[in-house]
Amino acid sequence: MAASDAAGPDPADSTPDLANVPPETLVQIGFVFRPHGMEGELKIDPEHTDDPARFETLPFVFLGPHPRRVTKHAIESVRYQQTKRGTTVILGVEGIETRDDSEAVAKHKVFAPEEALDLGEGELFVHDIIGMEVVAEDDTVLGTIANYMEMPAQDMLVVRTSDGEEAMIPVVEDFLLEIDEDAGQITVRPIDGLIG
Repeated sequence: MAASDAAGPDPADSTPDLANVPPETLVQIGFVFRPHGMEGELKIDPEHTDDPARFETLPFVFLGPHPRRVTKHAIESVRYQQTKRGTTVILGVEGIETRDDSEAVAKHKVFAPEEALDLGEGELFVHDIIGMEVVAEDDTVLGTIANYMEMPAQDMLVVRTSDGEEAMIPVVEDFLLEIDEDAGQITVRPIDGLIG
């Protein structure tokens, strides 16, 4: 028996096995808010998905601080809890069995492979619209999409104009007229005084 074997496991080996997955293929779908109970369940804030029920269709998720450093976990259970902030997902995953295990991943992001997220007709991922050109109905260029904000009343597009200013456009049919994914362009009806 080698001396290193007798000393027990090397503490450096206690780091989790990182998943070998291209980070650009992962989409954030939630955030580990905190542990739930003593059995390793996780409270997930599903703010990065429009439908928390998506968790039920996924065979596994990736957990980590960013997409380049994640661990893969098969989903074992999904249930929901209604809170003041909305729906919280209570997630049980393989490999996280105790309160200590769940505390180790608290505040981590939850990712899924883009290909596993079944989008409906005309749906896009938020990262697909960031950087798209924004034009008015008369084809005047207004700027580019800098961000997408989920707000209580309605979601908002943040448009960065050519002079570096930012303006917000509600994501409602009255203002958001067309998204042309092939052209990389979004046509909007500008709000007087806010943009254009």
